[in-house]
Amino acid sequence: MKKQLFGFCAAICFLLSMACPAFASAAVLPFNEADIPFDTMVTDNADLLTDAEEEELSARAWALTQEYNCAVYIVTLPSLEGMEAWEANEYLLKTYKMGYGRDQSCAVLLLSMEHRDYDIMAHGYGNIAFTDYGKEKMAERFLDEFGDDDWYSGFTEYLDCCEEYLELAREGKPFDVGSDRSPVLGLAIGILIPLGIAFGVCSVFKAQMKTAKMQEAAQDYIDQDGLVLTGQQDRFIHTTRSERYIEPSKDSGGTSVNSSGSSHSSGRF
Repeated sequence: MKKQLFGFCAAICFLLSMACPAFASAAVLPFNEADIPFDTMVTDNADLLTDAEEEELSARAWALTQEYNCAVYIVTLPSLEGMEAWEANEYLLKTYKMGYGRDQSCAVLLLSMEHRDYDIMAHGYGNIAFTDYGKEKMAERFLDEFGDDDWYSGFTEYLDCCEEYLELAREGKPFDVGSDRSPVLGLAIGILIPLGIAFGVCSVFKAQMKTAKMQEAAQDYIDQDGLVLTGQQDRFIHTTRSERYIEPSKDSGGTSVNSSGSSHSSGRF
């Protein structure tokens, strides 16, 4: 089965290289084959894009690859030949030696049209830039376009997101849990909510005091029956303490890397 997928992909890549000689020799390339053995950044085996769209997306993906030293790929297939989307991505990574540099740093978006499956795979440095949470949020940004069969817009959104994540990672702040929360909103919540509670409590106390009025003499504040204290004693009897285990949050961020050094986020569109 894997041999069939390998042969199919190899044939498609050969046909693409023969059909687009002008693109292969364009000024935005050539590829540095020592760093990136895979021969193109966009492999549209499912024929979802026009030639012009494919060339434009490939050129931009290559520009991002050069800028951040992390290869950015798009791969579409008509079928997975019985494999899972993440398995196909792993197979292509290994077979074609995709990725940038010796650690094969990359982000790969793979689509299969048979059952409309997708997988986002990160490898090498890509595992730092594309966290588990980041890949989930990335998918949310392009799934609507893919659901409407707007492939070019969806792939453009994917590349936009790759650029944002790679830039954040370069700054030492990979997109992860909490990254999409506005600091202004957090500050507002931290200040306005306590102020609102305090205002509400004070309003209640103020309303309860509306029936009170100032008395002219001190004796007016003494109960008519007077106040007599015959004795007072405080005695400590016992104390009660209860304990419970608080399970750590599972949504703590980071990237779950498998034994092959890759991380994935898969689903359907």
